[in-house]
Amino acid sequence: GRRSNRMTRLRPEAMRAANPVACCRPRSGRLRVATLLEDLLDAQLRKGFDPAQEGLDPLLCAWEDALSSETGVINLNDEDAERLATASHHWREGVAGNVAPARACLELATPAEGEDLWPLRFFLQAESDPTLKLPASAAWAAGPRGLQLGEIPVEHPSEVLLEGMGRALTVFAPIERGLESATPEAMQLTPAEAFVLVRTAARQLRDVGVGVDLPPSLSGGLASRLGLAIKAELPERSRGFTLGESLDWSWELMIGGVTLTLRELERLSGKRSPLVRHKGAWIELRPNDLKNAERFCSANPELSLDDALRLTATEGDTLMRLPVHAFDAGPRLQAVLEQYHQQKSPDPLPAPEGFCGQLRPYQERGLGWLAFLHRFDQGACLADDMGLGKTIQLLAFLQHLKVEQELKKPVLLVAPTSVLTNWKREAAAFTPELNVHEHYGPRRPTTLAALKKALKDVDLVLTSYGLVQRDIDLLESFDWQGTVIDEAQAIKNPSAKQSQATRDLARTRKGTRFRIALTGTPVENRVSELWALMDFLNPRVLGEEEFFRQRYRMPIERYGDMSSLRDLKSRVGPFILRRLKTDKAIISDLPEKVELSEWVGLSKEQKSLYAKTVEDTLDAIARAPRGKRHGQVLGLLTRLKQICNHPALALKEKEASEDFLQRSAKLQRLEQILEEVIEAGDRALLFTQFAEWGTLLREYLQRRWRSEVPFLSGSTSKTERQAMVDRFQEDPRGPQLFLLSLKAGGVGLNLTRASHVFHIDRWWNPAVENQATDRAYRIGQNNRVMVHKFITSGSVEEKIDRMIREKSRLAEDIVGSGEEWLGGLEMGQLKELVSLEDNPS
Repeated sequence: GRRSNRMTRLRPEAMRAANPVACCRPRSGRLRVATLLEDLLDAQLRKGFDPAQEGLDPLLCAWEDALSSETGVINLNDEDAERLATASHHWREGVAGNVAPARACLELATPAEGEDLWPLRFFLQAESDPTLKLPASAAWAAGPRGLQLGEIPVEHPSEVLLEGMGRALTVFAPIERGLESATPEAMQLTPAEAFVLVRTAARQLRDVGVGVDLPPSLSGGLASRLGLAIKAELPERSRGFTLGESLDWSWELMIGGVTLTLRELERLSGKRSPLVRHKGAWIELRPNDLKNAERFCSANPELSLDDALRLTATEGDTLMRLPVHAFDAGPRLQAVLEQYHQQKSPDPLPAPEGFCGQLRPYQERGLGWLAFLHRFDQGACLADDMGLGKTIQLLAFLQHLKVEQELKKPVLLVAPTSVLTNWKREAAAFTPELNVHEHYGPRRPTTLAALKKALKDVDLVLTSYGLVQRDIDLLESFDWQGTVIDEAQAIKNPSAKQSQATRDLARTRKGTRFRIALTGTPVENRVSELWALMDFLNPRVLGEEEFFRQRYRMPIERYGDMSSLRDLKSRVGPFILRRLKTDKAIISDLPEKVELSEWVGLSKEQKSLYAKTVEDTLDAIARAPRGKRHGQVLGLLTRLKQICNHPALALKEKEASEDFLQRSAKLQRLEQILEEVIEAGDRALLFTQFAEWGTLLREYLQRRWRSEVPFLSGSTSKTERQAMVDRFQEDPRGPQLFLLSLKAGGVGLNLTRASHVFHIDRWWNPAVENQATDRAYRIGQNNRVMVHKFITSGSVEEKIDRMIREKSRLAEDIVGSGEEWLGGLEMGQLKELVSLEDNPS
């Protein structure tokens, strides 16, 4: 009090002037100082605080956004609003019964031998530890002085008990008989009343804050339902097994932890009582139990390895409508189950013979994982973080199959058009023994006979999602050894035509030995989009779409049911391998800077414009006086680089058109990678040497992600430049993407918040590019830096990139003199440099 009075006297005059009327009121000065201290402390605690939203409930995310907004309004859709109302209701109900440290508790006991009535005893139970209980007699005897529940003091225990019994009466009417005495301690229930308590009233009593303890065999959940106890083992084989093969197995019926035969079940059902005694335990029989058991016994089903893997993935799974309460696996089967459920990782595989390159340790583990799931004919989703080499691991897996002589037929790989070139290049570099064919373009086969002829001796066939949709009848009729989808998020919308066509292609299973999905998106957290992926990989895992919606999507997305989320993750976990760059086990395998060549093609418009520009300009250069030829050559190269970026740049368009994305293959690939960057919460620098391109790109990216994308160019003032850098580098809510002109932003900046650097168009001087990269890759950088260098296949970009990588004499000239050396090329050299190759090797 003395300190607050002193602070009030010493407060600055500015505080007094803020509200002179309030300052005249008693105690208003102390109140104003207290309010100020509260605001200062709140601001200090919030400074630099960036709460992680990954894995956070959508309602909590909405709440946080509201707190940080000016309006303070929570914006929810109808489903989330309904879910919030339901959750609030349950919270209020829970608070009503949780204000005291203890609550009333009802304990049901089973009848004594030869008796029909069920004892129901009253207890006082600790809220924080339900195992701490005292009989009602102790509560009545304690009186107002209170008692101890373990170390928990309870004041007025008799009032707590009476209040709880009163709430119990509103839910379970038979309690009224037990309250006839002044100090009730127990009562008896008829079999019908006991059944109501077990089946429905127990849950309702818990909802209003009354504890209920039932006999173990009647405690609710799947364990109290009729189910199966299974013993199973893998038959002895000389080679591996497929998931469809049968196990050696036996089973027993089980309910409430007690086994019984079909004949015993028939006898117990004849008593026409839902609660019956069997082998010393009371169990609950349900109307359809006998029918389900008879159906199961008459079917005499086989148990496959696939069934065993599914039944052991999560508790409560069913076999012909009967839940599996116990699964006893033999030694051989147990070893497979442990590996399959990732309790033990499959053995890593080294790079196969014929693979050109070296696999990192985590990539060898990925190869071993793919081979393990392939051994059981099961689909696999390789969901490694961007830059960890999903392409390389898949190619190594195909080479492994070829070396093991298991690659008997072609494998179909479906990818976005923008990455087909990259696949062809990577296959040629790492697995030159794989015969690769592109099913693409107007000359592709249109009949099954022509397709078979074209794919003779082919190992890997590349095609696009669009062509799968267009050629589905043809592709479905071919016998593929396996189907692989790259950028698997392309099928996330189950109702989209390309998603349906891709899943239909895998579902035919005509010769399809395996299915693999590659994606850098964390699919295990995308509940609403996970079904389509698993329907492609392993349709049996999540069932039909309507079942998935009712069992998982609605409980998780609408009601935030964490139990359903855990169950879902346990089901899909064995089929998804995800490693992050931030994983300490991965970090040790990676260099500090990872350089990635992003090979892209040209759209139809880009090809036409490129060819016409070369044709028109070469004639003009050939006729030009020698003194003017140098400038015209550099002008041609600049226009070609602009075309490789986007036709709009070369055509001097001022705004991004509606078909802006479709007109540039490079932009399509850039958007795909940026989507992964943004979803991962990373930040990225995007370098271009063309200010006009930066302006167009900024407009498009801001519209695409509805967020700020600053662009630092030569016209940016010094003050604006520093403000952009500070927002990107220091602000936790700052922009994730930062566009920079290569000349304006290539030196003098410290941008270590970025973990990705994109060179959208190439500056043909490695030193200049490296200087730009070092804006992020420098002292103070705590993350691996991924450097993405875009190269347009068959164009002048590829040819000069080849010169640089081959360390030729020309590359040394490039380093020393920038691009000036290009202006002095002879006409033959220039023509070879700029001519467009349709089918680059």
